[in-house]
Amino acid sequence: MARILVIDDDEVQRRLIRHVLVKQSHHVTDAEDGTQGIRLQKNQGFDLVVTDIIMPGMDGIETVRELICLYPALKIIAISAHRRVYLDAAKKFGATETLAKPFTPEELVGCVENCLHSGHAQNESAGYGNTDGMAEFLPQPVFQD
Repeated sequence: MARILVIDDDEVQRRLIRHVLVKQSHHVTDAEDGTQGIRLQKNQGFDLVVTDIIMPGMDGIETVRELICLYPALKIIAISAHRRVYLDAAKKFGATETLAKPFTPEELVGCVENCLHSGHAQNESAGYGNTDGMAEFLPQPVFQD
C-alpha cells in the first residue's frame, strides 16, 4: 500500500494515527515536528503526509508550505483541533485535504483513501492550492539541511 508520513508533536496522536493506518496495510513513519518531517520526506519520499497544524517550532502551515514548494505533487492531509481558519489556511497553502480533530478512525481512513486515489496534483500549474491574496507568502523553499 502507501508510504505515509505522520507529523505531530503529540506522541499519543501519532501512535493512534499509525495504528489505524497500519491496520489498513500502509507503511507509516512518524515525525515529531515539521523540520524532522521535511528531512524524512527528502530522504524517503512518502506518498502522503498527514500533519498537525499547531506544533512548536515549524508549525503545520509552514510545513505544508515548505513541502509543497519542494514537492508540488505531494498529497498532504492537514489535521487540527483548533479553529477552522487554520485548516482553511493549510488548504490554501496546498494541503490536499483537511480533517478536524477529533476524528474517527473511519474518517481518517476515508480521507487517506480519497487523497491517495485522487488523480490530480494540488495545483497542476504551479504546485500550490488556491492562494488568492497570499502570493507574498509563497517564496522559494526556506528549509535548509
